[in-house]
Amino acid sequence: MSTPLSIFTDNTKEFLKFMKSRYTLIHQSNVFFRDVHYAVMAYLELNKVHPRYLESEELTRRVIAHLEQQGLLRPIDARTWLVTVPEFKLPSSKPAAPAKPAPGAASRPAAPKPAAAPATPVAPAPQPPQGS
Repeated sequence: MSTPLSIFTDNTKEFLKFMKSRYTLIHQSNVFFRDVHYAVMAYLELNKVHPRYLESEELTRRVIAHLEQQGLLRPIDARTWLVTVPEFKLPSSKPAAPAKPAPGAASRPAAPKPAAAPATPVAPAPQPPQGS
């Protein structure tokens, strides 16, 4: 039977992905003790382990220490850590580079654009006859 801590140390990447699915966890962003604590409690429940609240807080401290040793969290202060998981980077916001032409496309002339359809003339509206 595995210990509650080994659930996290043996499945570190899986736990981080689980945490990312429930909380905003982005490379180079902050994460707080309570966020990790609630993720630890939820992950334990998923694994059918139900520690008391204070036990889960102590386990969270040990999980955070493990993540620090792995270089996945870097302490900022007593309750805040910097996430250092490169796989959790946001996609680049740079616009995509223009597509390169296919090989040999430069030697082919561009296809002519179709001619615009001629405009149909509009007849003037009939004027009512003037009387008297």
